[in-house]
Amino acid sequence: MNPLRPFRRTFCGPLAAALLGASALLWGRQVAAEESAAERLFREGRALLVEQRFAEACPKLEESQRLEPSLGTKLNLAFCHERLGNVATAWVGFQEALITARTAGDAAREAFARARLDALEPRVPWLRVRVSAGGAGADRLVILLDGAALDPVAWDKELPVDPGEHVVAAAHRGEIVWQMTVALKESERADVAVPAAAPPGPAPARAAVPRPEQRPPARRDEAREERSARAAEPGAAGGFVYEAGVLVGYLWQEADMYDACFTTPGSCYFTAESSSLLAAATGFFGYTAMERLDFGLRAQIGLHSGDGVLIALGPSASYQLGERFRVGSTLLFGTATQGEAFEEGGYLQDGSSSGYGLRGPIENSISLGFSLGLGAELGMKLMDSPAGSLFLQTTPLFLIGADGVAASLPLGVAYRWK
Repeated sequence: MNPLRPFRRTFCGPLAAALLGASALLWGRQVAAEESAAERLFREGRALLVEQRFAEACPKLEESQRLEPSLGTKLNLAFCHERLGNVATAWVGFQEALITARTAGDAAREAFARARLDALEPRVPWLRVRVSAGGAGADRLVILLDGAALDPVAWDKELPVDPGEHVVAAAHRGEIVWQMTVALKESERADVAVPAAAPPGPAPARAAVPRPEQRPPARRDEAREERSARAAEPGAAGGFVYEAGVLVGYLWQEADMYDACFTTPGSCYFTAESSSLLAAATGFFGYTAMERLDFGLRAQIGLHSGDGVLIALGPSASYQLGERFRVGSTLLFGTATQGEAFEEGGYLQDGSSSGYGLRGPIENSISLGFSLGLGAELGMKLMDSPAGSLFLQTTPLFLIGADGVAASLPLGVAYRWK
């Protein structure tokens, strides 16, 4: 019998368990560190996006995406490249995000990516690299585009490139034997013909031929992609928003007035009611205090066919629902006036009936006086642009004052800059 067997049974089992536990703990801490680094980089990148420091924001978002791939980060990175002017890189990023969102069944993010693709596609420059037919050694050439090896499958095909200068080179056996620089602006197309055979004489430069870039395998983790910090659209706290729009609709108001009676001395009391068409301008100026939530001041000023005006403004909150809709509410201060000719009967202020039934028009401008009320906002996004979004919008309101009430139901369009 081996005298060490009891010792092994007594101590080896617990020791192995302890070692496994320590390894798991170290691995968990490493994963947590990677996750926290990715989240930190993402938050820093988003903050720089809000400050419009795109050259600093893009590398942080790119590193966050490398550490922890997610659809939200990919969308923000593509948006950052778009604002930086790298329209081809942004276009490719939104293409990848569109496929990911479609696979995941995320309709809101898919719609956002599709809208950005439609806006970017006319701006993308395209470059075709042709390799001349014939010539010994054509099958051994390596074509480089901006220092990166170009897969032979991409030869003689249009490739999206960012605006600016691009260097096309040919390498043979690790030696650069030909190169050319081409400059492209947005929407331009260019063809570059690369000679198949190496030209005689010394090579202009010698460089190691890089291998095609290998991207790290993406880690698919749906729980991470659904984190609240990773919003579908690039928009974060800390930015100002502006909105301007035009509305047409319906205005109803009822107001009281006092006027001199024609048949007897004294004051007569009248209630004037009118319904009229309204044409108004609306505006909003605010600050994105929280992601998707804007606080600010909304105003609505209009003229109506009842020979009067509507003025209302006050503090407002506006919230974005998903990708297409926006809702909000406003505490309003204002007034509404109407100018009409009345032939209604009235009552004397002293309570006698001798003034009732009077005829003859009374022309006057009637006002609600200082009024308080509530307003609502409901908007549906029609289209996106690099500066903001165009909404189909309605802003119904209700005002109540010392001398009457008014309500309006308008519909129109508004553009929101962000």
